[in-house]
Amino acid sequence: MSIDVKRILGTALLELSQKKPLESLTVSQILKETGVSRQTFYNHFKDKNDLICYVYDTFIVPDFHDQNMNIDFHDSLLVTFENIKKYHWFMKQACQMEGQNCLKDYIVDHCQAFDLKWHQELYGKEPMPDALRFATIYHAHASSSMTLSWILSDMPVPCEDIVQMIVEMRGLGMDKLFQDSDNSIHPYQK
Repeated sequence: MSIDVKRILGTALLELSQKKPLESLTVSQILKETGVSRQTFYNHFKDKNDLICYVYDTFIVPDFHDQNMNIDFHDSLLVTFENIKKYHWFMKQACQMEGQNCLKDYIVDHCQAFDLKWHQELYGKEPMPDALRFATIYHAHASSSMTLSWILSDMPVPCEDIVQMIVEMRGLGMDKLFQDSDNSIHPYQK
């Protein structure tokens, strides 16, 4: 059985961020908490922000990765929002941090990259038309903005409500854009 150093570091970051502001946590403090060497840390992560993004990928959005193109968008998004709520203290602090590799930029880039790949997979073998590509990018940015706003405003509506708003917003006009695809799948219909 191998040791998952990345997960150990991510778990330590989550635990430490409950006791101390995330922005003031240092790599040295994380290493002291875990017993992981500095060299091992930097073998896995560029810096603390890279570790924050790993926590986001692993603990918050586990279904949204480029190996999982067969997701149910609504159900996977609901799990994501429930995870955001579970780790709200971490997410809010992380989304307020600025700088290279910051989480809020990562969320937007991750959402766009995943959606483009997912919509291409759903569209079929032919390249997506420009209109579908544009709509995908637009909706990815709008969804990310809604998510960030929800996090930073202390989640004023229940998870199910924000997920439903995002799914409905993303579905606007997409049916028509997917109409000419090799696939009859429309990703935002239940």
